[in-house]
Amino acid sequence: MEKKVRINKYDNLRGLAIFLVVFAHLDVLRAMGPANGNLIFLIHLPVLFFVAGYFSKIGPDEPLKSFKRLFLPYIIFCTITKLFNFVVFGKFNLGLIFFESEFALWFLIALFFMKMALPIVDKFRYPIITALICALLVGFVDISPNYLGLTRGFSYFPIFLVGFYFKQSKDGLTTRYSKIIDTFNKHRILISVLICIITIPVIIKFQGKFFLFKTPYSGNVVFEMIKKLIVLILQIGWVMMLDSFMTNKECFLTKFGRNSMAVYILHCYVRIYLKPILPEIFANYNPIVFLALMFLLALAITFILSRDIVTKYLNKFTDSIYDLIVKPIKS
Repeated sequence: MEKKVRINKYDNLRGLAIFLVVFAHLDVLRAMGPANGNLIFLIHLPVLFFVAGYFSKIGPDEPLKSFKRLFLPYIIFCTITKLFNFVVFGKFNLGLIFFESEFALWFLIALFFMKMALPIVDKFRYPIITALICALLVGFVDISPNYLGLTRGFSYFPIFLVGFYFKQSKDGLTTRYSKIIDTFNKHRILISVLICIITIPVIIKFQGKFFLFKTPYSGNVVFEMIKKLIVLILQIGWVMMLDSFMTNKECFLTKFGRNSMAVYILHCYVRIYLKPILPEIFANYNPIVFLALMFLLALAITFILSRDIVTKYLNKFTDSIYDLIVKPIKS
């Protein structure tokens, strides 16, 4: 039997993205300026959703796998986070415990819904265009961005689909988007230069809300929709560009990416504990030194949480709960 070869490129992409997530969550944006923060927002979550879409499949076993890998951890860690906040900060609120996720856990439930919707949306004539329209329309919905990850999930769904169809195209399957992908690959340097040129005024002029999709439209909704569309197209451009230039060699990012789920979940608790005390500890440092120290701290957190032993025991923990709920499959 031929041994399956792991593609380091996508571990590296995911590793870069998860490091940027940890870095951004350490309250560094106040020292970076809005433009640099917006550049991070163009990359980190879009890359995570793109890679998730790249490795997504349509099949009879996929719903149960998604329940095990995404939905159940979401339920478990929403509960743990409530208890964590009570033990560490004395805050305890059971209201909407599973509907309004704590901090970054919305990503898990949003990704779960994307995978559940994939077999349906794949039947559409123009799935990515349909997803883009839905992403623009969801801006009219005024609910918490953490409420089951719905508004942000709809917003990032087109990028997830880009990853899914990009994988099919690389596997030699003809899709509705094969010609576009081929055109990008043929002219990747020119297109990448154009993406970078367009990015500069966008990250300078646009507010952060257009990059994170956390707030509904306000003011002139037509201009707000146009801005959101520009950001979505740029995010798709950036993930395609990073995919094109990312090395397939194993490097320090590889381990970050292979164990990115453990990093994503567990860094939330590190962040909850550290965020209130970081400004006090580093209050006397100038922004450049503060930024360098936060970079090293984010690197250390990502390195520690991405160790194989951390993922091993995290999976054992969630698997044990899964085994209590789901009956074993008979061979």
